[in-house]
Amino acid sequence: MVDLVPKAKIESNGIIDALTIGVVKAVEERALMPYIGNGGTTSGVIKLVAGGVMQGMIGGKMGKVVGSAFTIDGVEDIANGLVVPILYGQKEGNSGTQEANW
Repeated sequence: MVDLVPKAKIESNGIIDALTIGVVKAVEERALMPYIGNGGTTSGVIKLVAGGVMQGMIGGKMGKVVGSAFTIDGVEDIANGLVVPILYGQKEGNSGTQEANW
């Protein structure tokens, strides 16, 4: 049976993997910002799904690195989209194309 929701796994086997995941996350975050935003729940959900898809499509070690980067960024965006309004009493972000306002 085919899974409709990809299952992204975060996997790092040392400092080099962790650094590579951090670099990929920084690049993809800035590259996708004009299109899907950053720091909001919508962009977080998109990145979580993309993480699972990318991990499956690319495969191997590089797939794990790219999938992990997208997944970590997606979780961060969802946390920002939910925590910012709760803690600061304001709606998330702005037009969805900039960093969340802290």
